[in-house]
Amino acid sequence: MTIKDQYLGELNHLLHVIPSEQRQELLLDYELHFQMAMENGQPEEQIAHELGDPRVIAKELLLGYRVHQAETKQSPVRVSRAVFSAVSLGFFNLIFMLGPYLALMGILFSLWVVVVVLWATPVLLLADWAINETFPLTAVLSVCALIAGLALLAGVGMTKLTKGLLSMTMKYLKWNTRVVRVVKEK
Repeated sequence: MTIKDQYLGELNHLLHVIPSEQRQELLLDYELHFQMAMENGQPEEQIAHELGDPRVIAKELLLGYRVHQAETKQSPVRVSRAVFSAVSLGFFNLIFMLGPYLALMGILFSLWVVVVVLWATPVLLLADWAINETFPLTAVLSVCALIAGLALLAGVGMTKLTKGLLSMTMKYLKWNTRVVRVVKEK
């Protein structure tokens, strides 16, 4: 097995999470790079060395893939995958990205729990009134309407906050990807 085959095989294996068609397009770029350099008389060993470690290249390509996926369909899961791909690129990202991201996601999750509790409260109040009849029905209905209104406002606000946070995260990931490419080129 040649150095080129080993290199491309390892890169293919490391990119297994990318769909086959897209992965083959990415690998074709590296195969063409090998082919052109070999036509210019460079040995495979030197070409592989100039390209760099396939593990680092795979991490960068995976980050680009994850960022593109999260960009096309923003969902917390896809954005989180992109964040964790960025974190895998180095210590800087581990410290300055993962900690704040996890903290923000924890706060966001907690606020969504508050929204769910607000939505559940009127149902629980009506159930309590049906069992105990402690307060007059008009008072219970008034409190339920007030809490349902708050729940509606909180739900709308949280939806906007979640979209905004995902959008900011995507902007940071794109910036981070550009920085990684610039640093790699130097």
